[in-house]
Amino acid sequence: MKTIHTPSRRTALKLFGVGAAGLAAPMLIRPRPAWADTGVLNITTYDKFLPADFLEKFQKDTGIEVRVRLTDDQGKQYNLLTAEGATPSTDICTVAGHRYSQFISSNLLMPLDTGKIANWKNLNTAYQEAPWARVDGNLWGLPILAGYEGLARNVDYVKDAPSWEVMFDPEFKGLTSYTISDFMTITMQYLGYDGDFVSYADSPDLAQKATNEARDFLIKHKDMVRKYYDAGSEVQQMFINEDIYLAQSWSGPIAKLIMDGHPVQLSVPKEGTFGFCYTLNIVNNAPNAENAYKLLNAVLETPEVGAAMTRQSGYSSTISGVADLLDEREKLALTLSQEETDRIVFFSSVNREMKNEMIDRATAEVKAA
Repeated sequence: MKTIHTPSRRTALKLFGVGAAGLAAPMLIRPRPAWADTGVLNITTYDKFLPADFLEKFQKDTGIEVRVRLTDDQGKQYNLLTAEGATPSTDICTVAGHRYSQFISSNLLMPLDTGKIANWKNLNTAYQEAPWARVDGNLWGLPILAGYEGLARNVDYVKDAPSWEVMFDPEFKGLTSYTISDFMTITMQYLGYDGDFVSYADSPDLAQKATNEARDFLIKHKDMVRKYYDAGSEVQQMFINEDIYLAQSWSGPIAKLIMDGHPVQLSVPKEGTFGFCYTLNIVNNAPNAENAYKLLNAVLETPEVGAAMTRQSGYSSTISGVADLLDEREKLALTLSQEETDRIVFFSSVNREMKNEMIDRATAEVKAA
Protein backbone atom coordinates (compact mmCIF):
# COMPACT_ATOMS: atom_id res chain seq x y z
CA MET A 1 0.00 0.00 0.00
CA LYS A 2 1.33 3.41 -0.96
CA THR A 3 0.40 6.34 1.29
CA ILE A 4 1.43 9.90 0.59
CA HIS A 5 1.64 12.37 3.50
CA THR A 6 2.22 16.10 3.74
CA PRO A 7 1.83 18.04 7.03
CA SER A 8 -1.35 20.11 7.37
CA ARG A 9 -3.95 21.34 9.80
CA ARG A 10 -7.48 20.00 9.63
CA THR A 11 -9.74 22.87 8.57
CA ALA A 12 -13.15 21.22 8.67
CA LEU A 13 -15.13 20.40 11.81
CA LYS A 14 -12.38 21.61 14.14
CA LEU A 15 -14.41 20.76 17.23
CA PHE A 16 -13.53 17.10 16.89
CA GLY A 17 -9.82 17.56 17.39
CA VAL A 18 -9.11 14.58 15.12
CA GLY A 19 -5.66 14.41 13.46
CA ALA A 20 -5.21 15.13 9.80
CA ALA A 21 -2.65 14.90 7.04
CA GLY A 22 -2.26 17.03 3.98
CA LEU A 23 -3.29 16.54 0.39
CA ALA A 24 -0.48 14.99 -1.57
CA ALA A 25 0.69 16.08 -4.98
CA PRO A 26 -1.80 14.91 -7.64
CA MET A 27 0.91 13.90 -10.10
CA LEU A 28 1.82 10.93 -7.90
CA ILE A 29 -1.44 9.25 -8.88
CA ARG A 30 -1.67 9.63 -12.63
CA PRO A 31 -4.87 9.41 -14.68
CA ARG A 32 -5.07 6.23 -16.72
CA PRO A 33 -7.67 4.57 -18.93
CA ALA A 34 -9.74 1.89 -17.21
CA TRP A 35 -8.03 -0.81 -19.29
CA ALA A 36 -4.49 0.31 -18.47
CA ASP A 37 -4.01 -0.92 -14.91
CA THR A 38 -6.87 -2.99 -13.53
CA GLY A 39 -4.85 -4.21 -10.57
CA VAL A 40 -4.87 -0.94 -8.62
CA LEU A 41 -7.25 1.14 -6.54
CA ASN A 42 -6.73 4.85 -5.88
CA ILE A 43 -8.34 6.26 -2.72
CA THR A 44 -8.51 9.83 -1.45
CA THR A 45 -9.48 9.87 2.22
CA TYR A 46 -8.69 11.36 5.62
CA ASP A 47 -5.94 10.35 7.98
CA LYS A 48 -6.88 7.49 10.34
CA PHE A 49 -10.02 6.55 8.41
CA LEU A 50 -8.94 3.29 6.73
CA PRO A 51 -6.79 1.05 8.97
CA ALA A 52 -3.45 -0.03 7.53
CA ASP A 53 -3.99 -3.65 8.61
CA PHE A 54 -7.31 -3.75 6.76
CA LEU A 55 -5.78 -2.34 3.58
CA GLU A 56 -2.86 -4.78 3.73
CA LYS A 57 -5.24 -7.73 4.11
CA PHE A 58 -7.40 -6.43 1.26
CA GLN A 59 -4.36 -6.25 -1.00
CA LYS A 60 -3.27 -9.77 -0.04
CA ASP A 61 -6.75 -11.24 -0.53
CA THR A 62 -7.47 -9.52 -3.87
CA GLY A 63 -4.09 -8.83 -5.44
CA ILE A 64 -5.20 -5.20 -5.88
CA GLU A 65 -2.58 -2.56 -5.08
CA VAL A 66 -4.13 0.21 -2.95
CA ARG A 67 -2.77 3.71 -3.38
CA VAL A 68 -3.94 6.16 -0.70
CA ARG A 69 -3.79 9.92 -1.01
CA LEU A 70 -4.61 11.74 2.25
CA THR A 71 -6.71 14.88 2.23
CA ASP A 72 -7.66 17.32 4.98
CA ASP A 73 -10.54 19.19 3.37
CA GLN A 74 -13.72 18.60 1.37
CA GLY A 75 -13.00 21.57 -0.85
CA LYS A 76 -9.63 20.17 -1.91
CA GLN A 77 -11.22 16.94 -3.03
CA TYR A 78 -13.88 18.85 -4.95
CA ASN A 79 -11.32 21.07 -6.66
CA LEU A 80 -9.12 18.11 -7.59
CA LEU A 81 -11.98 16.12 -9.11
CA THR A 82 -13.30 19.17 -10.93
CA ALA A 83 -9.88 19.91 -12.41
CA GLU A 84 -9.41 16.32 -13.61
CA GLY A 85 -12.84 16.14 -15.23
CA ALA A 86 -13.49 12.98 -17.24
CA THR A 87 -10.08 11.43 -16.44
CA PRO A 88 -9.97 11.25 -12.63
CA SER A 89 -6.90 9.95 -10.82
CA THR A 90 -9.07 8.78 -7.91
CA ASP A 91 -11.45 5.82 -7.76
CA ILE A 92 -12.81 6.49 -4.26
CA CYS A 93 -13.14 9.82 -2.47
CA THR A 94 -14.50 10.61 0.99
CA VAL A 95 -17.42 13.04 1.12
CA ALA A 96 -19.54 14.25 4.04
CA GLY A 97 -23.26 13.81 3.44
CA HIS A 98 -24.11 17.48 3.78
CA ARG A 99 -21.69 18.24 0.89
CA TYR A 100 -23.33 15.77 -1.49
CA SER A 101 -25.19 18.32 -3.60
CA GLN A 102 -22.00 20.13 -4.58
CA PHE A 103 -20.32 16.94 -5.81
CA ILE A 104 -23.43 15.45 -7.40
CA SER A 105 -24.48 18.62 -9.24
CA SER A 106 -20.97 18.78 -10.72
CA ASN A 107 -21.28 15.16 -11.92
CA LEU A 108 -18.28 14.05 -9.86
CA LEU A 109 -19.78 10.96 -8.19
CA MET A 110 -21.21 7.68 -9.46
CA PRO A 111 -24.56 6.51 -8.03
CA LEU A 112 -23.99 3.57 -5.72
CA ASP A 113 -25.27 0.14 -6.77
CA THR A 114 -25.82 -1.64 -3.46
CA GLY A 115 -26.50 -4.84 -5.42
CA LYS A 116 -22.73 -5.00 -5.93
CA ILE A 117 -22.12 -4.83 -2.17
CA ALA A 118 -23.09 -8.22 -0.74
CA ASN A 119 -22.28 -7.09 2.80
CA TRP A 120 -24.56 -4.02 2.66
CA LYS A 121 -26.78 -5.79 5.19
CA ASN A 122 -24.03 -5.36 7.79
CA LEU A 123 -24.48 -1.59 7.73
CA ASN A 124 -26.50 -0.26 10.69
CA THR A 125 -30.14 0.15 9.63
CA ALA A 126 -30.01 3.86 10.54
CA TYR A 127 -27.68 4.37 7.56
CA GLN A 128 -28.88 1.89 4.94
CA GLU A 129 -31.66 4.07 3.52
CA ALA A 130 -30.98 7.36 5.30
CA PRO A 131 -32.84 10.33 3.71
CA TRP A 132 -29.70 12.49 3.65
CA ALA A 133 -27.85 9.81 1.65
CA ARG A 134 -30.44 9.58 -1.14
CA VAL A 135 -30.37 12.37 -3.70
CA ASP A 136 -32.30 12.34 -6.98
CA GLY A 137 -33.49 8.84 -6.16
CA ASN A 138 -30.01 7.38 -5.81
CA LEU A 139 -27.68 6.46 -2.99
CA TRP A 140 -24.24 7.98 -3.43
CA GLY A 141 -21.87 6.50 -0.89
CA LEU A 142 -21.10 3.98 1.81
CA PRO A 143 -21.44 5.61 5.27
CA ILE A 144 -18.39 4.70 7.35
CA LEU A 145 -17.95 7.14 10.25
CA ALA A 146 -20.30 9.54 12.01
CA GLY A 147 -20.03 12.48 14.36
CA TYR A 148 -22.90 13.99 16.31
CA GLU A 149 -23.82 16.67 18.80
CA GLY A 150 -24.94 15.48 22.19
CA LEU A 151 -25.77 16.52 25.71
CA ALA A 152 -22.59 16.23 27.77
CA ARG A 153 -22.85 16.09 31.53
CA ASN A 154 -20.67 15.59 34.58
CA VAL A 155 -22.28 12.47 36.02
CA ASP A 156 -21.10 13.34 39.53
CA TYR A 157 -23.51 16.29 39.55
CA VAL A 158 -26.11 15.49 36.88
CA LYS A 159 -27.32 11.93 37.26
CA ASP A 160 -29.82 11.85 34.41
CA ALA A 161 -30.73 14.13 31.53
CA PRO A 162 -33.36 12.66 29.19
CA SER A 163 -34.23 16.04 27.66
CA TRP A 164 -32.47 19.18 26.44
CA GLU A 165 -34.69 20.94 28.99
CA VAL A 166 -31.97 20.39 31.59
CA MET A 167 -29.88 23.05 29.82
CA PHE A 168 -32.47 25.61 30.93
CA ASP A 169 -33.02 24.28 34.48
CA PRO A 170 -32.37 27.04 37.08
CA GLU A 171 -30.60 24.43 39.24
CA PHE A 172 -27.69 24.60 36.83
CA LYS A 173 -27.62 28.37 36.32
CA GLY A 174 -24.13 29.46 35.28
CA LEU A 175 -23.01 25.85 34.85
CA THR A 176 -23.80 25.28 31.17
CA SER A 177 -22.00 26.00 27.93
CA TYR A 178 -22.53 25.64 24.21
CA THR A 179 -21.53 26.86 20.77
CA ILE A 180 -24.30 29.30 19.85
CA SER A 181 -24.67 28.44 16.17
CA ASP A 182 -24.81 24.70 16.86
CA PHE A 183 -27.10 24.96 19.85
CA MET A 184 -29.40 27.32 17.94
CA THR A 185 -30.47 24.50 15.63
CA ILE A 186 -30.86 22.10 18.56
CA THR A 187 -33.02 24.69 20.33
CA MET A 188 -35.19 24.90 17.20
CA GLN A 189 -35.60 21.14 17.36
CA TYR A 190 -36.36 21.34 21.11
CA LEU A 191 -39.09 23.93 20.38
CA GLY A 192 -40.63 21.70 17.72
CA TYR A 193 -39.13 23.25 14.57
CA ASP A 194 -36.90 21.91 11.80
CA GLY A 195 -33.37 22.80 12.86
CA ASP A 196 -31.89 21.53 9.59
CA PHE A 197 -34.19 23.76 7.46
CA VAL A 198 -34.96 20.98 4.95
CA SER A 199 -38.73 21.53 5.21
CA TYR A 200 -38.29 25.30 4.84
CA ALA A 201 -36.74 25.23 1.36
CA ASP A 202 -39.79 26.98 -0.12
CA SER A 203 -40.89 28.73 3.09
CA PRO A 204 -38.38 31.39 4.11
CA ASP A 205 -40.95 33.15 6.29
CA LEU A 206 -41.52 30.00 8.35
CA ALA A 207 -37.77 29.47 8.58
CA GLN A 208 -37.24 33.01 9.85
CA LYS A 209 -40.06 32.66 12.40
CA ALA A 210 -38.56 29.42 13.74
CA THR A 211 -35.08 30.91 13.88
CA ASN A 212 -36.30 34.03 15.67
CA GLU A 213 -38.09 31.98 18.32
CA ALA A 214 -34.96 29.94 19.01
CA ARG A 215 -32.87 33.14 19.12
CA ASP A 216 -35.27 34.79 21.58
CA PHE A 217 -35.38 31.64 23.72
CA LEU A 218 -31.59 31.57 24.03
CA ILE A 219 -31.49 35.28 24.85
CA LYS A 220 -34.12 34.77 27.54
CA HIS A 221 -32.01 32.02 29.12
CA LYS A 222 -28.66 33.68 28.60
CA ASP A 223 -28.03 33.74 32.35
CA MET A 224 -27.82 29.94 32.31
CA VAL A 225 -24.56 30.06 30.36
CA ARG A 226 -21.16 30.31 31.98
CA LYS A 227 -19.43 30.79 28.64
CA TYR A 228 -20.05 30.35 24.95
CA TYR A 229 -17.23 28.32 23.44
CA ASP A 230 -15.78 27.80 19.97
CA ALA A 231 -13.11 25.09 20.23
CA GLY A 232 -13.47 21.57 21.60
CA SER A 233 -10.49 22.15 23.89
CA GLU A 234 -12.44 24.90 25.66
CA VAL A 235 -15.37 22.69 26.62
CA GLN A 236 -12.96 19.96 27.68
CA GLN A 237 -11.12 22.32 30.02
CA MET A 238 -14.34 23.64 31.54
CA PHE A 239 -15.43 20.09 32.39
CA ILE A 240 -12.01 19.25 33.82
CA ASN A 241 -12.05 22.37 36.00
CA GLU A 242 -15.71 21.74 36.98
CA ASP A 243 -16.59 25.19 35.71
CA ILE A 244 -19.60 23.58 34.02
CA TYR A 245 -21.73 20.50 34.60
CA LEU A 246 -23.63 20.53 31.30
CA ALA A 247 -22.88 21.36 27.68
CA GLN A 248 -23.89 20.87 24.08
CA SER A 249 -20.84 19.29 22.47
CA TRP A 250 -19.74 17.35 19.45
CA SER A 251 -18.85 13.78 20.25
CA GLY A 252 -15.10 14.06 19.64
CA PRO A 253 -14.04 16.24 22.59
CA ILE A 254 -16.24 14.34 25.05
CA ALA A 255 -15.02 10.96 23.80
CA LYS A 256 -11.49 12.10 24.64
CA LEU A 257 -12.54 13.08 28.19
CA ILE A 258 -14.25 9.73 28.70
CA MET A 259 -11.24 7.79 27.44
CA ASP A 260 -9.05 9.81 29.83
CA GLY A 261 -11.23 8.75 32.76
CA HIS A 262 -13.16 11.95 33.49
CA PRO A 263 -16.72 11.54 34.89
CA VAL A 264 -18.43 12.82 31.75
CA GLN A 265 -21.00 11.17 29.52
CA LEU A 266 -22.64 12.10 26.23
CA SER A 267 -26.21 11.24 25.29
CA VAL A 268 -28.84 12.07 22.69
CA PRO A 269 -31.93 13.50 24.43
CA LYS A 270 -35.45 12.54 23.46
CA GLU A 271 -35.89 15.60 21.23
CA GLY A 272 -33.00 14.43 19.08
CA THR A 273 -29.85 16.04 17.78
CA PHE A 274 -27.81 16.58 14.62
CA GLY A 275 -24.84 14.83 13.12
CA PHE A 276 -22.85 14.31 9.96
CA CYS A 277 -21.54 11.24 8.25
CA TYR A 278 -18.48 10.59 6.14
CA THR A 279 -18.98 8.25 3.21
CA LEU A 280 -16.78 6.44 0.73
CA ASN A 281 -17.90 7.46 -2.75
CA ILE A 282 -17.00 6.04 -6.15
CA VAL A 283 -15.85 8.78 -8.49
CA ASN A 284 -17.65 9.25 -11.78
CA ASN A 285 -15.56 7.71 -14.58
CA ALA A 286 -13.41 5.98 -11.97
CA PRO A 287 -10.77 3.95 -13.86
CA ASN A 288 -11.08 1.06 -11.40
CA ALA A 289 -14.74 1.15 -10.33
CA GLU A 290 -15.08 -2.61 -9.92
CA ASN A 291 -12.09 -2.65 -7.57
CA ALA A 292 -13.75 0.17 -5.65
CA TYR A 293 -16.84 -1.97 -5.10
CA LYS A 294 -14.62 -4.79 -3.83
CA LEU A 295 -13.17 -2.48 -1.20
CA LEU A 296 -16.58 -1.17 -0.12
CA ASN A 297 -17.76 -4.73 0.33
CA ALA A 298 -14.62 -5.60 2.33
CA VAL A 299 -15.17 -2.63 4.68
CA LEU A 300 -18.52 -4.14 5.67
CA GLU A 301 -17.35 -7.75 5.87
CA THR A 302 -16.66 -7.85 9.62
CA PRO A 303 -17.29 -5.49 12.55
CA GLU A 304 -13.58 -5.72 13.38
CA VAL A 305 -12.91 -3.29 10.53
CA GLY A 306 -15.45 -0.83 11.93
CA ALA A 307 -14.01 -1.16 15.43
CA ALA A 308 -10.51 -0.36 14.16
CA MET A 309 -11.82 2.62 12.20
CA THR A 310 -13.64 4.10 15.17
CA ARG A 311 -10.76 3.50 17.61
CA GLN A 312 -8.22 5.30 15.46
CA SER A 313 -10.44 8.08 14.09
CA GLY A 314 -12.46 8.98 17.18
CA TYR A 315 -15.71 8.91 15.18
CA SER A 316 -18.60 6.48 15.67
CA SER A 317 -18.83 3.47 13.38
CA THR A 318 -21.78 2.88 11.07
CA ILE A 319 -21.25 -0.89 11.01
CA SER A 320 -23.43 -3.24 13.05
CA GLY A 321 -21.78 -5.23 15.83
CA VAL A 322 -18.90 -2.84 16.52
CA ALA A 323 -19.97 -2.12 20.10
CA ASP A 324 -19.59 -5.81 20.97
CA LEU A 325 -15.86 -5.55 20.24
CA LEU A 326 -15.17 -2.50 22.42
CA ASP A 327 -14.39 -2.40 26.12
CA GLU A 328 -16.74 -0.59 28.51
CA ARG A 329 -14.92 2.72 28.40
CA GLU A 330 -14.72 2.63 24.60
CA LYS A 331 -18.44 1.92 24.44
CA LEU A 332 -19.19 4.97 26.59
CA ALA A 333 -16.92 7.15 24.51
CA LEU A 334 -17.60 5.93 20.97
CA THR A 335 -21.03 4.31 20.71
CA LEU A 336 -24.71 5.04 21.19
CA SER A 337 -27.67 2.78 21.74
CA GLN A 338 -29.74 2.05 18.63
CA GLU A 339 -32.52 4.22 20.06
CA GLU A 340 -30.18 7.19 20.39
CA THR A 341 -28.66 6.60 16.96
CA ASP A 342 -32.14 6.68 15.45
CA ARG A 343 -32.68 10.14 17.02
CA ILE A 344 -29.84 11.73 15.09
CA VAL A 345 -30.87 13.92 12.17
CA PHE A 346 -27.90 13.84 9.82
CA PHE A 347 -27.24 17.13 8.09
CA SER A 348 -28.77 17.30 4.65
CA SER A 349 -27.34 19.13 1.66
CA VAL A 350 -30.79 20.65 1.05
CA ASN A 351 -31.30 24.38 1.74
CA ARG A 352 -27.87 24.95 3.27
CA GLU A 353 -27.55 28.54 2.09
CA MET A 354 -30.76 29.71 3.79
CA LYS A 355 -29.85 27.85 6.96
CA ASN A 356 -26.35 29.29 7.18
CA GLU A 357 -27.50 32.84 6.53
CA MET A 358 -30.30 32.80 9.12
CA ILE A 359 -28.32 30.95 11.79
CA ASP A 360 -25.28 33.20 11.39
CA ARG A 361 -27.41 36.32 11.78
CA ALA A 362 -29.27 34.94 14.81
CA THR A 363 -25.98 33.86 16.41
CA ALA A 364 -24.64 37.40 16.16
CA GLU A 365 -27.85 38.72 17.71
CA VAL A 366 -27.58 36.36 20.68
CA LYS A 367 -23.98 37.40 21.27
CA ALA A 368 -24.94 41.08 21.11
CA ALA A 369 -27.98 40.79 23.41
